Amino acid sequence: MTEATPTPPVPDPRPRRPWTRVLLVASLGLNLAFVGLMAGLALKGPPGPHGPGGDPGLRFYGDALPEPYRGELGRSLRASRGEWVGQRQRLRGLRADLAAALTAEPYDPAAVSAVLDDGTGIMAALGRRGTGLLLEQIGRMDAEARAEYARRLMEPPRPGPGGKGPGGPRH
Repeated sequence: MTEATPTPPVPDPRPRRPWTRVLLVASLGLNLAFVGLMAGLALKGPPGPHGPGGDPGLRFYGDALPEPYRGELGRSLRASRGEWVGQRQRLRGLRADLAAALTAEPYDPAAVSAVLDDGTGIMAALGRRGTGLLLEQIGRMDAEARAEYARRLMEPPRPGPGGKGPGGPRH
């Protein structure tokens, strides 16, 4: 009986780069911070003449609304903030959940994906709420106001303060 000589372990062909994990964590953190920022801005409603606010996509639609619909949309958003408190708090809590999932040993990509999916679901719910409020205002419009709204939607976005970002109300 001959004994087989053990084969030496084969080295991993991919070199270990410790900075890639740090980069991944930083990238995910920035993405979640951006999602949280957008959610917070969306909850503030259409901007006033002196500052930004609102989800960039929905904000464009809100900015283009003619008065009195734009003002009423802002009032509706502010009046319904209390309905969104739980979702906002949950978004904030996702940062800690993601950090825990990223540093868990053994690392579980499914856990990271679940946290990110949860955040996506919350953002979708917030977006649906904003869309519903926008549709309420559109539903109040007569044909002339809807035509004005359509015309304003086709105008290029106006620059905000300092020439950057979406601008304030259109006239």
